[in-house]
Amino acid sequence: EGEGPHPVVIVIHGGCWLAEYDLGYMSAFADALTAAGVATWSIEYRRVGDEGGGWPGTFQDVAEAADHLFEIASEYGLDLDRVAAVGHSAGGHLALWLAGRKCLDVDDPLRGGDPIALNGVVALAGIPDLAAYAAPEGCGSAVPGLLGGEPLEIQDRLVRASPIAMVPFGVSQTLVIGEHDSIVPKSQAE
Repeated sequence: EGEGPHPVVIVIHGGCWLAEYDLGYMSAFADALTAAGVATWSIEYRRVGDEGGGWPGTFQDVAEAADHLFEIASEYGLDLDRVAAVGHSAGGHLALWLAGRKCLDVDDPLRGGDPIALNGVVALAGIPDLAAYAAPEGCGSAVPGLLGGEPLEIQDRLVRASPIAMVPFGVSQTLVIGEHDSIVPKSQAE
């Protein structure tokens, strides 16, 4: 409420990058941030199983959704000097990727011309290392679908999609993974 300028949090849902999961389960989280006085921008994206999901559609959607803040900032009184991203699981991966995408080559279409600048990222059970996470079981089995092939066989995509390959990207990062998380091992945050 009010004229702002309001700090902004881009909220990115997870769900193993798969089509059957959408932003609905993050709604209460986004509402809580809004109630605390932060403008929230909960984004949706094409996922594995959606037409155009995976490589490169998922990444294009996340980049375009984040950069859309430039177009709506004045209408909603958004402070684009105070933007952070928060994501859960696959969304944590995408939040970290969003912070690192400015490190991609200037002519890389995934980078975009002038990426939104983030002040920080919080990855809740996020996945910064796609190659280490890829496994035949659990959510790791979705990584080849996300990349359009086995990570180690498509290094060109892996280095453009895996946040660990983009560091350092000069943005504060907080990675939170439960000691006994059965989906994302704590090694992803170490």
